[in-house]
Amino acid sequence: MRFNTKVKNCTLCSELVPHRTNVVLGEGPVPCNIVFLGEAPGATEDKVGLPFKGPAGSLLRADAYAAGLREGKDFHILNMLKCRPPDNRDPRLEELRNCLPFLMHQLSIIKPKVIVCMGRFAQGFVLQKHPREIRVLQNAGKIIKPKRTIKNAKPQAILTFHPAFVMRNKGNNIEEAFIGHLRKARKLACIAQTAK
Repeated sequence: MRFNTKVKNCTLCSELVPHRTNVVLGEGPVPCNIVFLGEAPGATEDKVGLPFKGPAGSLLRADAYAAGLREGKDFHILNMLKCRPPDNRDPRLEELRNCLPFLMHQLSIIKPKVIVCMGRFAQGFVLQKHPREIRVLQNAGKIIKPKRTIKNAKPQAILTFHPAFVMRNKGNNIEEAFIGHLRKARKLACIAQTAK
Protein backbone atom coordinates (compact mmCIF):
# COMPACT_ATOMS: atom_id res chain seq x y z
CA MET A 1 0.00 0.00 0.00
CA ARG A 2 1.32 3.45 -0.89
CA PHE A 3 2.35 5.67 2.02
CA ASN A 4 -0.23 8.40 1.29
CA THR A 5 -3.03 5.85 1.11
CA LYS A 6 -1.85 4.18 4.31
CA VAL A 7 -1.95 7.48 6.22
CA LYS A 8 -5.31 8.49 4.75
CA ASN A 9 -6.78 5.12 5.74
CA CYS A 10 -5.39 5.26 9.29
CA THR A 11 -8.02 4.87 12.02
CA LEU A 12 -5.77 4.54 15.09
CA CYS A 13 -6.88 7.77 16.76
CA SER A 14 -10.56 7.25 17.49
CA GLU A 15 -11.12 10.87 18.52
CA LEU A 16 -9.40 12.40 15.47
CA VAL A 17 -10.74 10.25 12.63
CA PRO A 18 -14.44 11.24 12.85
CA HIS A 19 -13.59 14.95 12.91
CA ARG A 20 -11.02 15.17 10.13
CA THR A 21 -11.80 16.50 6.68
CA ASN A 22 -8.33 15.79 5.29
CA VAL A 23 -5.17 14.09 6.40
CA VAL A 24 -2.35 16.66 6.25
CA LEU A 25 0.88 15.03 5.11
CA GLY A 26 3.34 17.79 4.25
CA GLU A 27 4.42 20.23 1.59
CA GLY A 28 7.73 20.91 -0.08
CA PRO A 29 10.46 19.35 -2.18
CA VAL A 30 11.75 15.82 -1.61
CA PRO A 31 14.59 15.47 -0.74
CA CYS A 32 15.01 18.78 1.08
CA ASN A 33 17.73 20.24 3.29
CA ILE A 34 15.39 21.92 5.80
CA VAL A 35 12.22 20.63 7.46
CA PHE A 36 9.96 22.93 9.46
CA LEU A 37 8.25 20.72 12.04
CA GLY A 38 5.09 21.81 13.86
CA GLU A 39 2.60 20.00 16.06
CA ALA A 40 -0.73 19.43 14.28
CA PRO A 41 -3.00 20.78 11.56
CA GLY A 42 -5.46 23.56 12.40
CA ALA A 43 -8.87 24.26 10.88
CA THR A 44 -7.55 25.78 7.63
CA GLU A 45 -5.03 22.97 7.16
CA ASP A 46 -7.72 20.34 7.76
CA LYS A 47 -9.90 22.03 5.15
CA VAL A 48 -7.23 22.30 2.41
CA GLY A 49 -5.11 19.26 3.30
CA LEU A 50 -1.80 21.16 3.47
CA PRO A 51 0.27 22.26 6.49
CA PHE A 52 0.56 25.80 7.82
CA LYS A 53 -1.97 27.44 5.50
CA GLY A 54 -3.63 29.66 8.13
CA PRO A 55 -2.34 32.90 9.68
CA ALA A 56 0.58 31.15 11.44
CA GLY A 57 1.60 29.64 8.10
CA SER A 58 1.54 33.05 6.44
CA LEU A 59 3.85 34.35 9.14
CA LEU A 60 6.12 31.30 8.79
CA ARG A 61 6.45 31.77 5.05
CA ALA A 62 7.04 35.55 5.33
CA ASP A 63 9.70 35.04 8.00
CA ALA A 64 11.33 32.22 6.02
CA TYR A 65 11.52 34.59 3.05
CA ALA A 66 13.04 37.28 5.31
CA ALA A 67 15.64 34.68 6.34
CA GLY A 68 16.52 34.01 2.70
CA LEU A 69 14.57 30.75 2.30
CA ARG A 70 12.42 30.15 -0.76
CA GLU A 71 9.13 28.26 -0.62
CA GLY A 72 9.02 25.28 -2.96
CA LYS A 73 12.81 25.04 -3.01
CA ASP A 74 14.49 25.41 0.38
CA PHE A 75 12.12 23.87 2.94
CA HIS A 76 9.55 21.15 3.52
CA ILE A 77 6.79 21.61 6.11
CA LEU A 78 5.52 18.76 8.32
CA ASN A 79 3.48 18.33 11.47
CA MET A 80 3.81 15.73 14.21
CA LEU A 81 0.13 14.77 13.80
CA LYS A 82 -1.45 14.25 10.42
CA CYS A 83 -5.02 14.94 11.62
CA ARG A 84 -6.47 17.98 13.37
CA PRO A 85 -7.29 17.57 17.05
CA PRO A 86 -10.85 18.71 17.86
CA ASP A 87 -11.07 22.40 18.80
CA ASN A 88 -7.31 22.73 18.19
CA ARG A 89 -6.54 21.07 21.51
CA ASP A 90 -3.00 19.86 22.20
CA PRO A 91 -2.04 16.50 20.71
CA ARG A 92 -2.27 13.59 23.15
CA LEU A 93 0.69 11.29 23.75
CA GLU A 94 -1.14 8.31 22.26
CA GLU A 95 -1.86 10.32 19.09
CA LEU A 96 1.79 11.38 18.83
CA ARG A 97 2.85 7.73 19.21
CA ASN A 98 0.36 6.65 16.54
CA CYS A 99 1.69 9.20 14.02
CA LEU A 100 5.37 8.68 14.86
CA PRO A 101 5.99 5.92 12.25
CA PHE A 102 4.48 8.17 9.56
CA LEU A 103 6.70 11.09 10.57
CA MET A 104 9.81 8.90 10.73
CA HIS A 105 9.05 7.55 7.25
CA GLN A 106 8.62 11.07 5.88
CA LEU A 107 11.90 12.24 7.41
CA SER A 108 13.74 9.20 6.02
CA ILE A 109 12.57 10.13 2.51
CA ILE A 110 13.02 13.91 2.81
CA LYS A 111 16.54 13.42 4.28
CA PRO A 112 16.82 16.83 5.96
CA LYS A 113 20.12 18.30 7.05
CA VAL A 114 18.27 20.55 9.53
CA ILE A 115 14.97 20.14 11.38
CA VAL A 116 13.52 23.41 12.66
CA CYS A 117 11.51 22.29 15.70
CA MET A 118 8.73 24.82 16.16
CA GLY A 119 7.19 24.64 19.62
CA ARG A 120 7.22 22.16 22.49
CA PHE A 121 5.79 19.14 20.68
CA ALA A 122 8.38 19.25 17.89
CA GLN A 123 11.11 19.91 20.45
CA GLY A 124 9.87 16.99 22.53
CA PHE A 125 10.20 14.81 19.44
CA VAL A 126 13.92 15.51 18.88
CA LEU A 127 14.77 15.63 22.59
CA GLN A 128 12.70 12.51 23.33
CA LYS A 129 11.00 14.27 26.21
CA HIS A 130 7.40 14.76 27.28
CA PRO A 131 6.11 18.06 25.83
CA ARG A 132 5.33 19.28 29.38
CA GLU A 133 9.06 19.08 30.19
CA ILE A 134 9.99 21.39 27.31
CA ARG A 135 10.85 25.03 28.05
CA VAL A 136 10.55 26.69 24.65
CA LEU A 137 11.86 30.10 25.75
CA GLN A 138 14.93 28.52 27.37
CA ASN A 139 15.58 26.30 24.34
CA ALA A 140 14.99 28.93 21.65
CA GLY A 141 17.91 29.16 19.26
CA LYS A 142 19.73 26.06 20.52
CA ILE A 143 21.26 23.73 17.95
CA ILE A 144 21.29 20.06 18.91
CA LYS A 145 21.74 16.58 17.49
CA PRO A 146 18.37 14.79 17.67
CA LYS A 147 18.27 11.95 20.19
CA ARG A 148 16.23 9.93 17.69
CA THR A 149 17.85 7.99 14.88
CA ILE A 150 16.35 8.92 11.52
CA LYS A 151 16.91 6.46 8.69
CA ASN A 152 18.86 7.96 5.74
CA ALA A 153 19.47 11.26 7.57
CA LYS A 154 21.69 12.69 10.30
CA PRO A 155 20.16 16.12 10.76
CA GLN A 156 20.88 18.80 13.27
CA ALA A 157 17.89 20.43 14.95
CA ILE A 158 17.22 24.05 15.77
CA LEU A 159 14.79 24.61 18.63
CA THR A 160 12.51 27.60 18.20
CA PHE A 161 9.06 29.06 18.74
CA HIS A 162 5.86 27.93 17.07
CA PRO A 163 4.72 30.58 14.55
CA ALA A 164 1.39 30.95 16.43
CA PHE A 165 3.39 31.98 19.53
CA VAL A 166 5.32 34.47 17.42
CA MET A 167 2.01 35.94 16.21
CA ARG A 168 0.70 36.30 19.78
CA ASN A 169 3.91 38.05 20.88
CA LYS A 170 4.42 40.71 18.23
CA GLY A 171 6.52 43.57 19.47
CA ASN A 172 8.52 41.52 21.99
CA ASN A 173 11.50 40.82 19.68
CA ILE A 174 10.20 37.25 19.39
CA GLU A 175 9.73 37.50 15.62
CA GLU A 176 13.21 38.96 15.18
CA ALA A 177 14.64 36.01 17.14
CA PHE A 178 12.51 33.56 15.13
CA ILE A 179 13.86 34.95 11.84
CA GLY A 180 17.36 34.63 13.30
CA HIS A 181 16.70 30.95 14.03
CA LEU A 182 15.55 30.43 10.43
CA ARG A 183 18.75 32.12 9.22
CA LYS A 184 20.73 29.69 11.38
CA ALA A 185 18.87 26.82 9.72
CA ARG A 186 19.78 28.14 6.27
CA LYS A 187 23.43 28.51 7.28
CA LEU A 188 23.61 25.01 8.81
CA ALA A 189 21.97 23.49 5.72
CA CYS A 190 24.50 25.28 3.47
CA ILE A 191 27.43 24.04 5.57
CA ALA A 192 26.09 20.48 5.57
CA GLN A 193 25.51 20.61 1.80
CA THR A 194 29.03 21.91 1.16
CA ALA A 195 30.56 19.21 3.40
CA LYS A 196 28.89 16.50 1.32
